[in-house]
Amino acid sequence: MSEQLRPPERAYLMHWAWRIAREHCDAQQVPAMAGVDTQWAHTRTDGSYDETASRTGARAMVAAYGIVYRPALTSRHTEGRAIDMDISWKGTLVIAGAHGQDVSISSTPRDGGNAELQAVGAGYGVHKLASDPPHWSDDGH
Repeated sequence: MSEQLRPPERAYLMHWAWRIAREHCDAQQVPAMAGVDTQWAHTRTDGSYDETASRTGARAMVAAYGIVYRPALTSRHTEGRAIDMDISWKGTLVIAGAHGQDVSISSTPRDGGNAELQAVGAGYGVHKLASDPPHWSDDGH
């Protein structure tokens, strides 16, 4: 998985889907966004609000986006200052450091939580947000 720039429309969809699905936000109260044609509040055939269908639809959107943490409406992603990426390797990772030297990483974990990998990233001005496994940004937030 990798996500770089998150358009505001996508951030809006992700944010409100999460809020409805996981935080029991009232789908009828979600503000509209220009350019986004979605119906958060589902209705029954008689026109009455269907909370269960609204939450089910929001849960489907959360699953389709693969959302694990509550997305913000504005974030380093919408500013083009962050990336979400899953990183893993087997054996020893050899990666170019910011000063042109090869860095060999054989320590564990062999994923984005690796302190040596994070140090290489920091040399390039890319910092790991420890509380969000795939998230890296220019300031660690």
